[in-house]
Amino acid sequence: MFKDLVPMDEFFASIYADDILVALKAAGFEEIDPSLKMIAVKEHMRLKNFCNIVFIPERIYYLLYEMILGSFLETMYQNGKLPKSFDFAEIAGRVQIGDTSVELEGDKNINDMSEAKLLNWIGSLKSSWQKEAITCRKIEW
Repeated sequence: MFKDLVPMDEFFASIYADDILVALKAAGFEEIDPSLKMIAVKEHMRLKNFCNIVFIPERIYYLLYEMILGSFLETMYQNGKLPKSFDFAEIAGRVQIGDTSVELEGDKNINDMSEAKLLNWIGSLKSSWQKEAITCRKIEW
C-alpha cells in the first residue's frame, strides 16, 4: 500500500509501514480504508515541516508510525468506521521496535477499553510526537 507514496523517504520502504497495516488488521480492520494513504502523506509532511528537514531520520520513524496510527484511528472513529470487534490490545498492547518487543497485555486495565480511554489514547498518539521531534528540528536562517 505504501509503495504508491513516491517520492518519500525510506520510512515507507521500511518495516514500520508494513507494521501499520499488520497492526490495523490484527486490531480488527478487515479492509484498510484508502484514506490511510492520504493520512500517511499528511503526517509525513507534518513531521518534516515541523523539523524543517528533507528526510526523516531513522531514529524518529516510530513517531511517524504513531502519528499515522493516531490520525487514522481518529478518522475511523469520527466516521463510525471502527470495526465492531476492535481490539485495542493488538495496537497498544504490543510495542515492537526492530527486534525488541514489549508486551503490555498484563498491564492493569489495558484490555478494559472504554470510549473515553480510547479517545484519550488516540489523542496522546496524535500530540505527544512534538516533544520528541523537537530534538531533530533544524533551524533555518
